[in-house]
Amino acid sequence: MENATHENRSLKLVGGNADEKHVAAHRYCAELAASLLRYSSAAEKFLRPGMLAQWKPGMKNRRTPDYDMPMIVVDVLEQPVIDGKFDSGSIYYRERLDIILGFLDEDDEFCILHYDSRRFEPYVGIGAELGLHADTDEVDHANQPVVISAPAS
Repeated sequence: MENATHENRSLKLVGGNADEKHVAAHRYCAELAASLLRYSSAAEKFLRPGMLAQWKPGMKNRRTPDYDMPMIVVDVLEQPVIDGKFDSGSIYYRERLDIILGFLDEDDEFCILHYDSRRFEPYVGIGAELGLHADTDEVDHANQPVVISAPAS
């Protein structure tokens, strides 16, 4: 009977060099701890309607939108929605849906979905200055894009 092995992306449990297993186990545990810190960083507390948001690194649990793709905060719910239709083995089981975000899909249709705000942070990529700022309720009009129209013929 063959020696059974179980492997995932960073942790090798049976076989191989003992030092490699030790390093892989430490790397996995460090990434696990770092993920918890990102998840509980409270960066989402700054999000409010009109601001741009993005996935925190390693927190994306939905197909869309992609990492580094800005979304706009539509609403932050005082009472989260708890979806009870998933079984305890699902990653969505009792997920706390407390923020509503909008984004443009591949057909440029505006989609609005509920998410767990702990998975998001304020967007800091290109164009971030166009949303509301965390310290004010004002839109930064100084950095609005300039639209150049074609000359009339």
